[in-house]
Amino acid sequence: MSNPTTMPTPAAGTPAWWEDRYQTGSTPWDQGTVAPEVTAFVAAHPGRGRWALDIGCGTGTHSRALARCGYRVVGIDFSFLALHKALQAAAAEHLPWYGLRGSAQDLLMLQQPFAVVLDIGCFHGLNGEQRQRYAEGLAQRLAPGGYYLLYTVRPSAGPETGDMAGADPAQLETLFRGFLKLEDRQEGWHQINERRSDWWWWRR
Repeated sequence: MSNPTTMPTPAAGTPAWWEDRYQTGSTPWDQGTVAPEVTAFVAAHPGRGRWALDIGCGTGTHSRALARCGYRVVGIDFSFLALHKALQAAAAEHLPWYGLRGSAQDLLMLQQPFAVVLDIGCFHGLNGEQRQRYAEGLAQRLAPGGYYLLYTVRPSAGPETGDMAGADPAQLETLFRGFLKLEDRQEGWHQINERRSDWWWWRR
């Protein structure tokens, strides 16, 4: 009897890789709790029917926090399973949430401007060319006066690449300063990956 064929492991950071992580439950970033920074933001800036974008939304924990405070939310993610779970959870609460399978570097496929764009842990996994496309799309889709909330980890000391490659604060500021005003940045510590992190608040 021949041995069953072993499926190759998807390349890190590809859509298939993200799908596999959700299929196997290997998602330590998906804790099901809303970051206190997001809770504080929505308390101070209720949606009132405006649009919000959740980049790399996963199972929609933060999308639902935005929707509960009045935003109509579009969530983007590579994983069909994550989007399905997000849709089910939003529907159970009768929240205005819409999922889209896509890449963070393809924001121009969206049509409407957004009052809020949220990215918790997506940007820092992109390479230089992808980050440039991301910034170009953000410049087109973040409405005047809109807010951009971003959580990133710093680069590691080693040669790590892929979903946790990290973002250098100085390089990030250079990328966005042409069309965004930095309102605040708070340094922190990413416990799972044991490296420094940053919460960013920008405004258009």
